[in-house]
Amino acid sequence: MKRGFTLIELVLVIAILGVLAVVAMPNIFNISLTTAQQNSRDAVVANIQTGLSLYAASQISQGLAESYPAQLDNVADGTAASRTNPLFTNVIKGGVTRGWTKKSATCYTWTEGGASDDYAYNSTNGTFTYDADGC
Repeated sequence: MKRGFTLIELVLVIAILGVLAVVAMPNIFNISLTTAQQNSRDAVVANIQTGLSLYAASQISQGLAESYPAQLDNVADGTAASRTNPLFTNVIKGGVTRGWTKKSATCYTWTEGGASDDYAYNSTNGTFTYDADGC
């Protein structure tokens, strides 16, 4: 007597495994668009903070007092980031070209996918932080 699986049994097992894989796939690769957008925002904020630290270090290395730029860029208030008007060019080489709007000299808004957050810049101590009050 020969023992083994028939072709029908093998096809049935492969089909069941395929269905399980399709059902489980969204849970395995659960990277949402919202999470990606928030990570993008967080990366820009971290780059700005690093740029401010480098700016201050440059001032000190030149024998000057620690200081920070008066503004993070030279675009007009109310300007949305774009290729022609990048934001944060005084601290990030090339600036940021999407997702941000300059509300004022010290306030920026990040908007992406329906979410929106305000960030305030303080040129006295070189901080760029989330502002729950909406600067």
